[in-house]
Amino acid sequence: MPVALALAAGLALLVIALILVLSGSPLIVSRSNGAPANEPILEARSVAACQSHEFVPARTSAIRLTLVAAVGPRVSVSVLSGGHLLASGVTGSGWTSGAVTVAVRPLAHPLYAATLCFKFTRSAETVQIGGASTSALIAARGPSGKALPGRFTVEYMRSGPTSWWSLATTVAHHFGLGRAPSGAWIAWLVLLVMTSTVALACYLVLRELE
Repeated sequence: MPVALALAAGLALLVIALILVLSGSPLIVSRSNGAPANEPILEARSVAACQSHEFVPARTSAIRLTLVAAVGPRVSVSVLSGGHLLASGVTGSGWTSGAVTVAVRPLAHPLYAATLCFKFTRSAETVQIGGASTSALIAARGPSGKALPGRFTVEYMRSGPTSWWSLATTVAHHFGLGRAPSGAWIAWLVLLVMTSTVALACYLVLRELE
């Protein structure tokens, strides 16, 4: 009985966590800073850089940078206005994509002349910072105030208007693309197989304990 109760409690917690996650909203891009990520403006193993004149929309809850590395380092981001720190966040090492999203405390009001800073240190490999070449007057700057070759690309993100539940059909449709045969039914079949596998595993555990 104790094992059965523990198994039931674990499954219940798993279902509750799944419901809570799917009830949340996916992040959407509310605004970009207009610097296209068409070239690496810097390649380094350790960087601390800031750029001013950033417009940060209200309700921004995450900031996405274009950083390219096979296995990326820990990245921290901070948003300042008038010399005051208004939001900050950190994402751990181990990311592999070219877009790194750092969650920050949601901003209640827009910031029209903010300074955005980010840094990473002790990277095992060279990291490329995506952005666009600009004049030194508006370029991002390093810790010593030296101008970088351009401005780095920034995307400001917030929670979307819909939950993951409402996107289930769309996700299932995309899941079934590029396969033969194709169709949304593939996603539901996978879900059915996974659920059946969990149910069978629970049954076998309980039977072995009888």
